[in-house]
Amino acid sequence: MIFSLEALRARHGDCLLVHFGTPQDPRTILIDGGPPTVYADALKPRLRELREHLIALERIAPDDALPLALAMVSHIDDDHIGGMLALAEDEDGGLALPHASWVAPKTLWHNTFEQMAGAPEATVSEIVRERDTTSKTSAVLASVKQGRELQAQAEKLGWPINWPLDGELVQAPPQGGLKVKLDEATSIVVLSPRVDEIEGLRREWLEQMERLRAKEAASAQVSAYLDRSPYNLSSLVCLLRQGDHTMLLTGDARGDLILKALDAAALTSNGELHVDVLKLPHHGSIRDVDVDFFQRITADHYVISGDGRYGNPESKTLEMITGSRKDDEFTIHLTYAKGQGDWEQRLTAFIAERDAKGRCFHVQTRADSALSLSVDLREPPFPQNDPPA
Repeated sequence: MIFSLEALRARHGDCLLVHFGTPQDPRTILIDGGPPTVYADALKPRLRELREHLIALERIAPDDALPLALAMVSHIDDDHIGGMLALAEDEDGGLALPHASWVAPKTLWHNTFEQMAGAPEATVSEIVRERDTTSKTSAVLASVKQGRELQAQAEKLGWPINWPLDGELVQAPPQGGLKVKLDEATSIVVLSPRVDEIEGLRREWLEQMERLRAKEAASAQVSAYLDRSPYNLSSLVCLLRQGDHTMLLTGDARGDLILKALDAAALTSNGELHVDVLKLPHHGSIRDVDVDFFQRITADHYVISGDGRYGNPESKTLEMITGSRKDDEFTIHLTYAKGQGDWEQRLTAFIAERDAKGRCFHVQTRADSALSLSVDLREPPFPQNDPPA
């Protein structure tokens, strides 16, 4: 059996592949696409490799599209949705195939801003239309537009949206989770956003927009609210399970909301959960987690996607992981050993300090030339590019 998480070099964003099935019948889930440039740099080459492997296995014909068991946008932020939109817009992929798209997701999970907030994009645009907009406001509005464009392009390509939910929001019930069976051995459970959360945040969103409009709030006030609310509303949190193996994928969700979702789904024991793989929220930012998060959720493998931009991953996040563990073995996987700002120096200092204390844990980074790093819980899925450093 195959059960692996592959994190592509996605700069300051997320671009993940989950592999499951068997070596003779491998299957793939795509979660997020990173910012737009990640598509040409890493995602497209990797998907082309996977397609060639399926052709060699005679699972698909040379003229077939690459099948995906699921494609998912965790939330509408450029560093997650940009590469997905680039994939959808690169319809043929340069392969001259006799059909609309060179990839064929069984479904695309994509909660649009309009669905989440209960209001059209125009409601947001009207508030800032005649005011000077900050870069944050512009970025949020651009991501809302990207979400709408992705939905339109997916419909054009015939990608089913939010199956098996008939196009409705991908969301969890107030108690439990939304479970979808991927094959006989593998399932995915949507933990967040929850129905009750969405309704409360939707009311808050609409009330706040009315207040901002009524008092003609300054652009900076609008920006500050926009920067928080849409993404708190929308980030998908999922638990994948195959037998006794588990992966918790968190998008950019806040740590307290993740913990509440796990409790609501009755997945914790005495308030705690251990998983094989934890993909950290928000690229290792400390704004979304605290010590309690890492004390209550432990993992054999912590995966952090970030290249140092905006200070992520943050040194304090790494310290919280190690500080919450006893002298047991685990691995921190990082998509970049070098990157923006002082990331390389901070990582070197973190490792040196822990070496001086006799650390039991491991730090694994993606090799510079590799498209990705992979955490294989069972058999390796596909031919890998360069092994991790």
